[in-house]
Amino acid sequence: MARTNRKKPLRNGYTTGTCAAAAAKGAVLFFLGHSPKEVDIRLPLGETATISLNKRWLENGMQHCTVIKDGGDDPDVTHGAVIGARIKTLPATGERRGGLLPVIIKGGTGVGLVTKPGLPVKAGEAAINPVPRKMIRRSIREALAQNGTSAHSLKGIEVTVFVPEGKELAKKTFNPRLGILGGISILGTTGIVKPFSHQAYRETICCALDIATAAETREIVLSTGGMSERFARLQFPRLKEEAFIQMGDYVGYSLNQARKKGFSHITIAAFMGKLSKIAAGSTYTHARSFTLDIAFLVSLGKGLDLSENLLQKISRSITTRGILEILLKHKAYALIDALCQQAVKSLYAMGQQKGTILLVLYSFDGKVLWYGGKEGTIAGIA
Repeated sequence: MARTNRKKPLRNGYTTGTCAAAAAKGAVLFFLGHSPKEVDIRLPLGETATISLNKRWLENGMQHCTVIKDGGDDPDVTHGAVIGARIKTLPATGERRGGLLPVIIKGGTGVGLVTKPGLPVKAGEAAINPVPRKMIRRSIREALAQNGTSAHSLKGIEVTVFVPEGKELAKKTFNPRLGILGGISILGTTGIVKPFSHQAYRETICCALDIATAAETREIVLSTGGMSERFARLQFPRLKEEAFIQMGDYVGYSLNQARKKGFSHITIAAFMGKLSKIAAGSTYTHARSFTLDIAFLVSLGKGLDLSENLLQKISRSITTRGILEILLKHKAYALIDALCQQAVKSLYAMGQQKGTILLVLYSFDGKVLWYGGKEGTIAGIA
């Protein structure tokens, strides 16, 4: 029998928002005298997710329920985290008349507190985004309605979302730099985490751009990582803290979002590896999606009439760091300049040719090797 190499389909996961809604529904069902092993949650796009419940208990007169977050085949730092909800029912002093049952949502242990303007949630509130809040309210009301419980007998329900390990998990996220302190965010716009969609990271980029807008900064620096951002902060001390945003591998996405949000002056801060991929036209620079193409660099070198000996050294290198060391050793600044010029062209294409885009290339010790844009360059190497 012939063997196939067909890959197993990648499995979707669920957002922290979906898990919080499931925990809240489970807590309400526990209050109603039920002990289900799973609950159905209606997702924002109309689908239904069946979420397994973990534990439930009664403490201080309040029902608690937890869910173990399943990130599917695209796990992030919250994959496997315990996400819980506890509910406190508020009995009505008389029969409540009409309208939806009030559901008060609070953040407990491990859920971050928003401290900066510009996020979907106001400063001073728990970092539970609008869509998860809507899902939590709907799930609670559905649990009551499906069990024939009259909402008129209640003044309302107070639900507190908690994540026991949230404070530690938040240290591995961008929450502190976004002004979300003390825990993680309860996120999700679709309720589903698709494999390799990196939805949470993209949402973080959008949040950072919104914070920059709220801080009234119109000039931003998009860096490919923590080190390039650190060097950029030293190079541009006049800019506000909110102007510096780590875009990671999401170059094209970040540029387009920045344009949509009205930023017209954008600087891209990068090292040789990511910059080479940008120059080659990659909008997403992760090694898994876009491997280093030495031939591309060699072809640029041939166009500059570099010596055959130098081109062979470049072609034998297995890292861009090694290539950069070769170029600096041989003072082949023309290739660095050509690479950066090509990267600027690619960035303008990604940004739909609008506004001003500048590029800065750093050495690994923080030296500015190239800085400029369409209107010329400021070389730090010649």
